[in-house]
Amino acid sequence: MSKTWKHDITRCQARKPDGKRCKVDDVKPGYKFCEHHDTDIVALFRTPEKCIEIMTGRYPKRHHPACDRKGINDCDCHTYSRGAQIMRTIQKAVKDSASALPLYRNKRKLEMRIKVKKIRNYYNRITEAELWLPYKPGFRQFRFFVWDDKQERVVVRVIKDNIKNKATLLKWLRKLAPLHVYYTTSAWLNPQGVGPDPNGKRGRNKFRKKGWSYKMRNYHNVFLWQELYFDVDYCNADYNEGAKTLGHLMNYLDAVAPLCGYSEKPTIVFSGGKGFHLIDTEWRIDNVLSDEKKKEYYKKDLGEKQLANREWKEELITCIRNEGILIDYDVTPDPRRIIRLPGTVHGKTLRLCKIITKGELEYYYPLDSDPQVIGYNPDDPIG
Repeated sequence: MSKTWKHDITRCQARKPDGKRCKVDDVKPGYKFCEHHDTDIVALFRTPEKCIEIMTGRYPKRHHPACDRKGINDCDCHTYSRGAQIMRTIQKAVKDSASALPLYRNKRKLEMRIKVKKIRNYYNRITEAELWLPYKPGFRQFRFFVWDDKQERVVVRVIKDNIKNKATLLKWLRKLAPLHVYYTTSAWLNPQGVGPDPNGKRGRNKFRKKGWSYKMRNYHNVFLWQELYFDVDYCNADYNEGAKTLGHLMNYLDAVAPLCGYSEKPTIVFSGGKGFHLIDTEWRIDNVLSDEKKKEYYKKDLGEKQLANREWKEELITCIRNEGILIDYDVTPDPRRIIRLPGTVHGKTLRLCKIITKGELEYYYPLDSDPQVIGYNPDDPIG
């Protein structure tokens, strides 16, 4: 009786961006939210300064559209003024209060059901030829972001099946109708068991939480290889600025190709959302190391090979950053990063994540220099 009362009455009613409910269960009598999430309209009238303080601590900066540090806020972007923070606090209060209403929850459930139905219909009518898989997909982990109607949130499902061909991928797409489909940028010996880096903070916490022996940290940590990935995100009304950044990135990589082992035929992917991916599927760290360093690399243990890949790519990212090219700098060197799979639907925009050619980008042809990328026109959403 007491446990049920404590769970239902004194637990914070806030939900995180991933849909999970806050775990704080000692909310004060008469309050709906804990001190970290107390930003609804009632809280705004009760303690307005505290609500503004919470918003300032959580969202202090007006980030550049291409900034990749929005959750960390350790960038040089401008901070919000006092007036802007007050307006954002009011907007957040209205949104939090509305999201707690049964009418809002029913509306969201209906919208998500319609989205899932459209996505399922799309996957039911396509063939295997319209899908794409990375090199050696059997060594990749695939993660599906699926809408759970009972929990009223999006859940992440790691596909335990070994997806080696397009037929298996299409079977799972038709079965689950995921909102988003991602795969690991690195290849692993046992990809289905790959999680956080066991040598990092999150990995150690997971081992302690699961009660696993830390001696088994390399069991799911056998790194094989990683290609070269670049993520160009640009939050804007159109895709022109992102396309321009992609053009600058391709021009720079073409210029330094002999030094970094960059291929002349990269794979260009429109993410279906707010940006593009640039993938060099032929890149391997072996191709850029000297014979002496190759011998040293092959003698390294599993964790050191991951670290060697990261360190080399971080040097490349530093050069790109110095050129003023705005991309997601964390994606390229991270061996455990996931990226959207071409040929699948983007769950927010319902546009197709697809491989495009350089000819599909829009160009400007100046008389005294090479053509410059100035934009991109995506296809219409599915359905």
